[in-house]
Amino acid sequence: MNNTVIVKLMTNLIEKKFYNTKDEAVAKLDVYFAMNRISEEEYATLTLLAETTYAEVQTV
Repeated sequence: MNNTVIVKLMTNLIEKKFYNTKDEAVAKLDVYFAMNRISEEEYATLTLLAETTYAEVQTV
């Protein structure tokens, strides 16, 4: 898989909340980044997406 496919796949999985927690999604991103399958910029973008997507809704 090239990095474009990985980025699109991970974007879709994160947006659809495929993973139970943000930590699970970020752990998968960590593996792709460690293996040089995604760039630093792509990693940062996807990590930010995971943080915003999995942000807990605060009730007042």
